[in-house]
Amino acid sequence: MTYMRSGARQRQILECAKRVFAERGFHAASVSHICAAAGIGRGTLYLYFPNKKAVFTAIVKECLDRVQALVGRRGAPMPAPESLRRGAVIEWSAGRLRRVFEAAFEDERTLRILLREAVGLDASIEALLGEIDDTLIGLVEADLRDAQAAGIARADLDPRDTATLMVGGVEKLALAALRSERAIDIGRLALEASRLHLIGVLSDRVRD
Repeated sequence: MTYMRSGARQRQILECAKRVFAERGFHAASVSHICAAAGIGRGTLYLYFPNKKAVFTAIVKECLDRVQALVGRRGAPMPAPESLRRGAVIEWSAGRLRRVFEAAFEDERTLRILLREAVGLDASIEALLGEIDDTLIGLVEADLRDAQAAGIARADLDPRDTATLMVGGVEKLALAALRSERAIDIGRLALEASRLHLIGVLSDRVRD
């Protein structure tokens, strides 16, 4: 009997594997666990992936592809700062940051896999994680440069360093939530990161 591979079957395997890796962790998960979750035999899985590591790599690569797909999709330019209120700018920044992170962390399982299971796994996975981080930072950096060009962000701001802080901060907050088993709200994390980096931590009571 000849078996035909299909995109739908591969998608099913990856979705089931995502659940298995998120719940069990990479090392405790096995090909048998993935097959049981997908309702397939080992032979069917091997038509698509040679081993467990290849399945895991495909999940991480999918995330990279989603993030890279955002590159070049620039939103509408910001209006002149004189026509904006602070709340509107924060909302715009948070929305852009949320869009970036939702592309990377499609759901909480992907978030768990990328921030907990993939880190330190091996050199090839680390390289993919590095590409994801670099792309995320690049997207936020581009938004900051747009804000500078519009006169909204400080001209002396270093967009790369600030983008790195924003991306790293959101990832760290998400990781802390994962460790505590709290519900993850990427929108809230994006808003907090935007508020912190746009207006800092000083209260309105502090005078210039």
